[in-house]
Amino acid sequence: MTYRCAVIGNPIAHSRSPDIHAAFAQARGIDLRYDRILAEADNFATIVAQFFANGGRGLNITLPYKESAYRLCEQTSADARRAEAVNTLWQENGRLCGDNTDGRGLRHALEHEHAYPLAGKHILILGAGGAARGVIAPLCAARPARLHIANRTTAKAAAIIAAQQLHTTVPLTAGSLEDLAAAPAYDLIINATSAAFNNTAFTLPDNIAHPQTYAYDMTYGRDTPFLDWARSHHLTAHDGSTMLQAQAWLSFQQWFPA
Repeated sequence: MTYRCAVIGNPIAHSRSPDIHAAFAQARGIDLRYDRILAEADNFATIVAQFFANGGRGLNITLPYKESAYRLCEQTSADARRAEAVNTLWQENGRLCGDNTDGRGLRHALEHEHAYPLAGKHILILGAGGAARGVIAPLCAARPARLHIANRTTAKAAAIIAAQQLHTTVPLTAGSLEDLAAAPAYDLIINATSAAFNNTAFTLPDNIAHPQTYAYDMTYGRDTPFLDWARSHHLTAHDGSTMLQAQAWLSFQQWFPA
């Protein structure tokens, strides 16, 4: 039997998910077809419904539809509810179910692939979209000293913090990107913006980094303005390839339990 899975987003041509899931399937002896699906905002929900109506096994959701996918779900995991965003969809008894494996994937990548302990660290997340929402709770579970979100619009970052603070004792704060000019240095800076995809100008003040600051861009497979900035400041910096691999494995296990 050939199973069908896919990743849906916009843009989507760059996605490495088909190759990653093909390798997982081969290792497990599963006959899998995994596609890339380009969707527009006005047909996203229709495409999701048609995919499962036609016997699809599972969908990965990428930018910019993680929050839209969450709103389609009839049943969600705790991580998805805390993030109000999903990156993994499947059906159970005709009900659309969703999980968010991004945060667990990022934590695994940092702590295990890069041997970077998160406990006691001062963390800065850039951006307040679905990508950022999905990683806060798992990062806080690692007991950092504090976590700050900086976004163009302070209100959006503050709303995320207000919801997330209910689930952790880690101090959470929010502010604008402009506020970073007066911020202290952070130990870990995570880029969760989509600047790499829309050619947005990207500048950060020097004061937010110290010589040991670690930089991680959730975007993968390309040089980004954030990575250029980090490398120009001689920081250890990585793209999101390790996170992609880790979150993909968690999705695959959901669709194909061992």
